[in-house]
Amino acid sequence: MNIKLILLYLVVVVINFSQVEEIKKEEQSKDKIVLKNIESEKSEEKEEEKILAEKNFQIRLEIIKMVKGTHKEIDLLHLSEVQPIPGDKLVPRVVYSMDNVSLRGLNVSKKKQKFFEIMVPTAMVVAEEIEETREGLKLIMEGKRDRDEEYLSKMYIKYRVKEKDIEILYHKLKPVPISILLSQAILESGWGTSRFFEKANNIFGVWSVDPTEPRIKAGEARVNKQVYLRSYPTLKESMADYMKLLARHKAYSSFREKLQVTDDYKILVPKLDKYSEMEEVYINRLLATIEHNKLYQYDRYEFE
Repeated sequence: MNIKLILLYLVVVVINFSQVEEIKKEEQSKDKIVLKNIESEKSEEKEEEKILAEKNFQIRLEIIKMVKGTHKEIDLLHLSEVQPIPGDKLVPRVVYSMDNVSLRGLNVSKKKQKFFEIMVPTAMVVAEEIEETREGLKLIMEGKRDRDEEYLSKMYIKYRVKEKDIEILYHKLKPVPISILLSQAILESGWGTSRFFEKANNIFGVWSVDPTEPRIKAGEARVNKQVYLRSYPTLKESMADYMKLLARHKAYSSFREKLQVTDDYKILVPKLDKYSEMEEVYINRLLATIEHNKLYQYDRYEFE
């Protein structure tokens, strides 16, 4: 009887051991598959990184060849395509579109870095285009270029120059310093994460009062009235419209007067108190944003 029990016990042990070995083999097999999949994913990631690196290298070559009045347009598919701004204050001639990417989810440091790398070159391109227009007007004033009355008439209407004076138009067109543009972009768009920024390329919270233009609804109504914000096809057009707003709206006439004699943000920013209902609080926030992020340094940046 004891022998039978011992034999039965041994049989059970052997069977259990065999089952354990089978389980081990199955687990090892699964582990191999998982490792293979991981290696495959890593290989694919490396291949993607290689493709992106090659693409960025080609873009870099194109940008280096750019001259004044030209720029490379990049419709971002991945944030790794954003060209870095070197520490020598030289900016690539590039304009970005962000319809397929978002700054949401990035840590604060990375978000700020990408925001500046995208906004600064685009803003500088817009400012350069405005300066080119001013140069053309200056040549007309100096008699070095023929007057195109039809062109000037359109510009007077666009910038609300009732006097139809080319010199007034010339002064109105002076670009806003990059530091001030960036500070307003940061506050109005929440570092490029607001719904208006992502859905409508509206960087500066510009309202829409024209029902025929592209626009989106604001999240909340004001005094029982629905508010709309303008929708732009690109970030570049949003910046150009912002420049135009400050150049022609009567609320910013004192800002424009000061802009003719100084680029000092400490003097200019207080003249933007009508931009927000918060007025003085808004001004203090703009100044704090400029100083905390050292935005004044971008006023001295140049194109490569």
